[in-house]
Amino acid sequence: MLSNYFTIAWRNVLRYKLNSTLTITGLALGLACSLLIILHVREELTYDNGFSKADRIFRITSENIDKKSRQWAATSPILGVEMQKAIPAVQTVARFHRPYPDRVFSYAPSGGAPKLFEEKSGYYADSTVVDVFDLSFVKGDPRTALKQIDAIVLTEAMATKYFGNEDPLGKRIQDDLDKRLLTVTGVIKPYSFPTHLQFDYLISMSTFYSYTDKNTLENRGWAGFYNYVLLNNGASRSDVEARIPEFMVKFYEAKGETRKEILATRRTPIQPITDIHLHSKLEKEMGPNSDITYVYVFSIAALFILLLASVNFINMATAQAFNRMKEVGVRKALGARKGQLIRQFLGESFILTLAAALVAFGLFRLAIPFYNELAAKTLRFEQLLTASNTVLLVLLIGLISLIAGFYPALFISNFDPVNALKGKKSQFSSVTLIRKGLIVFQFSVSVFMIFSTIVVYRQMKFFQTKDLGFDQDQVIAVKLYGRDMWNKADVIQQEFQKNSAITNVARISTLPGDRFGTDMLALLGKPDDATQLRFMWADEHTLPLLQVGMKAGRNFVRKTENAHFSLILNEAAAKALKLDSPIGQKAVSLGDTGEIVGIVRDFHFASLHTTVDPLVIVQHPGQANYFLLKTKGNNLAETLQFAQSTLARLSPGSLFIYTFLDEKMARLYDSEKRVGNILNVFALFAILISCLGLFGLSAYAAQIRTKEVGIRKVLGATVAGLIVLLSGDFLRLVLIAIVLAFPLAWWATSRWLQNFAYPTSIEWWMFALTSLVTSAVAVLTISFQSIRAALMNPVKSLRSE
Repeated sequence: MLSNYFTIAWRNVLRYKLNSTLTITGLALGLACSLLIILHVREELTYDNGFSKADRIFRITSENIDKKSRQWAATSPILGVEMQKAIPAVQTVARFHRPYPDRVFSYAPSGGAPKLFEEKSGYYADSTVVDVFDLSFVKGDPRTALKQIDAIVLTEAMATKYFGNEDPLGKRIQDDLDKRLLTVTGVIKPYSFPTHLQFDYLISMSTFYSYTDKNTLENRGWAGFYNYVLLNNGASRSDVEARIPEFMVKFYEAKGETRKEILATRRTPIQPITDIHLHSKLEKEMGPNSDITYVYVFSIAALFILLLASVNFINMATAQAFNRMKEVGVRKALGARKGQLIRQFLGESFILTLAAALVAFGLFRLAIPFYNELAAKTLRFEQLLTASNTVLLVLLIGLISLIAGFYPALFISNFDPVNALKGKKSQFSSVTLIRKGLIVFQFSVSVFMIFSTIVVYRQMKFFQTKDLGFDQDQVIAVKLYGRDMWNKADVIQQEFQKNSAITNVARISTLPGDRFGTDMLALLGKPDDATQLRFMWADEHTLPLLQVGMKAGRNFVRKTENAHFSLILNEAAAKALKLDSPIGQKAVSLGDTGEIVGIVRDFHFASLHTTVDPLVIVQHPGQANYFLLKTKGNNLAETLQFAQSTLARLSPGSLFIYTFLDEKMARLYDSEKRVGNILNVFALFAILISCLGLFGLSAYAAQIRTKEVGIRKVLGATVAGLIVLLSGDFLRLVLIAIVLAFPLAWWATSRWLQNFAYPTSIEWWMFALTSLVTSAVAVLTISFQSIRAALMNPVKSLRSE
């Protein structure tokens, strides 16, 4: 019996080629898209779960809630150490500190040219990180590798970059910025699982302690270290957090704060390491994190796409069922029971689903490289072959077979044998209403995704076109590298200015788009009113080069030896300090007293995800880390060559590191761009899957109305009238889908836009464009079959059975 079912199923696949092709193609596309999304989502959800002690590792964060609440990922160097002493549940503390500025390392092999690289991804680290974070050594002794001064541990990739196939242990790399020789004491494997801890090297924390003053190392207000704690077995997060307030009082009383002030203005939450990637957007994160919202979005997209593919299956199966009425009638007349018929058609459903799954695997393998590039992921086909994923896939295929095949099987098995043998078909049966409802569902999903795509695209376009309040076009930022370049900065700046293609040269501490540091500023004589503001150090050329508009006062003037300390505030800073007439007032920051000489209009030095923060611009080019070169003309390559040769001449051995300011600002929205691009692709596939179903159903509708069309043509009906007749029912369903989908699409996209400080508005033309696109796609899909049927010779139409 089972072999008979498979034989009949295979014959039907071959007999109804269009139906089978459309069904398998739709299911394959749906499965391939869903597999990509499922692997993407699973990777996002497994961040940091690979650590053997992940359930006991927490990051200490801090929150200031006095004037403007800020929560920091980085905290005081001694916060974790003191917490371990005060709270017995804390077993181990593991700390990281990011070197600033980025390191430049060099290695000179014997008899070879020196290798020089800028390294942006590395930390000073306690020796305890080896055990807490499961560092896997391929060379070196894990027990001692990070304990001695001037020790550095490299990843395998970094070791190969510097030393090739040589044994790196004992080799010495020079930190060119601090002129320190670092000894390679270990080489570690990269993590085999996704984690927010990304680094290429680790320098022993004792190295940092060896040259840093004690006041800095014991500063309780400096957010300079990432403090992680490993709790004892059996200890709970709630137990630790219950003891933190009392610990905080003792910790901050040393700064002279009262118990009441501490409890009212400070919080020190501990954050599970597994929450960081999807639930953390704090100040001074180790790197950009993702967002749980996008996990929900992608999960819903995967579910919808699978449902669309299943709906196609149901619609095609129920439509095709009428062609098998006589077969079912004969089987029932010969004694086939309802359960046997259901099993037969469920078996056919499984065969089609299995065929679609095999095609989907092929599509998935072909799509992975493109998807990885689109989503900045590293998914691999082999990830599908794990035991857990194999079980998941089998369950998924079985579930789709059941969902897609059960209703058609039930519907077909309920055919009355007498009517079935007579071949009676009703265009007004309950299955027709269900099929229409499913078409409405399909196109409702498509409308939702098209509308969402338009909203996301417009928000991304807004990011690209909004006036940021400063000029970023044709501005090249060249990094000041090493003490030699810092000492010769004035001379280099003058040499740059001699190039006719460079209209202005400035020095700045932090580039727009980077995180500006914060510190306290208070008016002279009012230390209790100190306000935490963001700071930038610059020279007198910076504001004119960036074309930042002055609102009041003046720009910096060239500083002489006896010139006083000058400050310029943005409008937000003047408001935060509650200053009506700030020009000429004295202010104290970082131990220096200066005069406020100007107010600039607010400009967006950070991303448009947030409003403009209060900013203090300090005239101090000695603190600059970048040259800004404003260029003109189209010969950027020549200008870059000039800048590089100038640095090579004036500061030999320096690295020429540069970036274009407009490209840097655009990278602030990479995450949203990736999400938008992914949604665009999946919206396209959702529409394609819906159209496959609509194409098949329109073909079936044209087939069962063949004689009707022939009679109408004989009676004088025009081709245009017949096309409208055959298309009208489907277009009405599409219009209903549009009306039903718009409220949900408006609500969902409105919620998404609330994540931005500067959201675009949802306007009427978006609804009109979505309606037009959806209707056009539906018309093009239906019209092929409608035109074909309308053009058929009426003699052939009237002969058809």
